[in-house]
Amino acid sequence: MDRHNCCHTFDVAIPTRDLEKTLRRVFRVSSFRPGQEDVVRSVLSRRDTVAIMPTGSGKSLCYQLPGLHLHGTTVVISPLISLMKDQTDKLSELGLDASQLNSALTPREETASLDAIRSRDSEFVLTTPERLASDPDFVSALRRNPIDFIVVDEAHCVSQWGHDFRPAYLALKPVIDRLGHPPIVALTATATGSVVDDIVKALGLRSPHIVNTGIFRSNLKLEVLRTASEDDKRLRLVELLRDLDGTGIVYAATITQVDTICTELNAVDFEVAPYTGRLGRRERQDNQERFMSGDVKAIVATNAFGMGIDKADIRFVIHYAIPGSPESYYQEAGRAGRDGSEARCILLFRLEDRRIQRYFIAGRHRGARTRLSRKGLSAAQLDAKLREEEARRQGDEDKLERMMLYAQSPECRWKFLLQHFGDGGDFTEFACGACDNCLHPPESQIAPPRNGLPSVNA
Repeated sequence: MDRHNCCHTFDVAIPTRDLEKTLRRVFRVSSFRPGQEDVVRSVLSRRDTVAIMPTGSGKSLCYQLPGLHLHGTTVVISPLISLMKDQTDKLSELGLDASQLNSALTPREETASLDAIRSRDSEFVLTTPERLASDPDFVSALRRNPIDFIVVDEAHCVSQWGHDFRPAYLALKPVIDRLGHPPIVALTATATGSVVDDIVKALGLRSPHIVNTGIFRSNLKLEVLRTASEDDKRLRLVELLRDLDGTGIVYAATITQVDTICTELNAVDFEVAPYTGRLGRRERQDNQERFMSGDVKAIVATNAFGMGIDKADIRFVIHYAIPGSPESYYQEAGRAGRDGSEARCILLFRLEDRRIQRYFIAGRHRGARTRLSRKGLSAAQLDAKLREEEARRQGDEDKLERMMLYAQSPECRWKFLLQHFGDGGDFTEFACGACDNCLHPPESQIAPPRNGLPSVNA
């Protein structure tokens, strides 16, 4: 493709039959999934777009397909370094020139990528928000290219109220402005209305087209198993792994918990592998490869595992301890069943586990006054920042309480999540018909003793 003399224009009148022909010929799929064509059309019409689509719904195609039909450069910003090489390789397999720039590259690889970008030879450029926001040479190289649009993946990370806030996302808008503020596509699987508002404001989106296909995935069977003690919980986990088919993920709250679970499961002849930030890079990669190839029953992990894992046939996700928010739970549980087949998402719930998440919340916000005092702020500025910090801490507490309510709610599990995310429509009468509360009367469930802990509304 001659990219040196191309102009920065969009063909907004591509017939549906031509797009579907590209789907079949290049992507080997027969038709669009829900929401995909809407996003593609919005991109081709040069409109800022926010796409809220579940994990496994094909968000990557929403920018890859327009990129095939346009003649400039598509910049993809993602926090997932582990996924970039796979994405770059897949784009190359499609016959597209793709470059990546991130901290995982060797100096030689980095030089080659920058040279390709400066020469306007890259149709897709994949990078992290940290790199784009901190590397003026990289930005200068990008400015030599006719940029068709910018993709901001995992866009919920821009929100300080989101569950995966990354400060580098807040530095993107000035860089996007330096690049001429081309159209932006913000992609996420999890965003409440307030988080969408934050995305629009922080990225400077102009009257964006919002595509929200809904979070509901009928193939995911949501369950909560109440446990009375740690011994009871371990027994239930063993029973589940004996009954469940296929390969899955067991999420634990701490590294110590991961190690303990792996030791106990291996002792009863389950082939499981750990995945935590404490393991060496080679061991993490080896364990991930064993999981991807189905050589283990489960990978036991902290929440460090999962982002960027391209495995469609995960048959179960078990949370050994309650996560800190419905957003985290939905994202982690949503890694199951991406192939569309039935998968089980099970939370092993013990009321005392709330203490772990409260400890994490305290740790995230501890020492705020000391940190802020070192920034040379005026008394008024310091007071305002401390109020913001307290609001974030309270927001984290509120999300944890929402997760506790999910675990103890007698309502349809999906109904609870749909209402939490404000997923459009009236869900008063909604029932998925397949979660534990829909299949079994919650009145017959016996709650474990509270052991003097305050109620979830305390």
